[in-house]
Amino acid sequence: MPILNRAWHTIRRLYRFCRQVKEQVQEARRDSERVMQEAMRNERRAKRKALTLLLKQLNPEQRQEFQEYRYFHVSGGRSGDRYRIRADMIANIDVLNNEGMVKYRLCVRPTGDVPIYDVMAAQLLHLQDFGSEQQFLQQGNIHLALPEDHVCFRTTWIS
Repeated sequence: MPILNRAWHTIRRLYRFCRQVKEQVQEARRDSERVMQEAMRNERRAKRKALTLLLKQLNPEQRQEFQEYRYFHVSGGRSGDRYRIRADMIANIDVLNNEGMVKYRLCVRPTGDVPIYDVMAAQLLHLQDFGSEQQFLQQGNIHLALPEDHVCFRTTWIS
């Protein structure tokens, strides 16, 4: 009988231990979920702030164009060249010819996890600035225009 009692006692201890481990795992999962939700809230908050900042930087015509099409046109501060800045992560600056067709695309963005609307606001300011346009363009990676880039999105220009 003493061996049987010891076995039951060991089984009960093992059961309590397993229950404690299970509770700790569940608590860790809940904590992880809370952290993920908070990170997602912070990311959404950063995107909203970045969008607000971008919209404040745009003139009324650019703002309307952006809200309708998710891109806006910019004239170069020094060169007078036409650019289209799209809400895209890679090569989002279209360098346009006089007919509004894409000559080539540029990829100029900071390193790190910067909200796309902050990137677009910085691109807008650099391209419009007389002093920084050329240096900004030299930092960009040039991408060839794709066949679908040869479609003219808009025929009227915004100065």
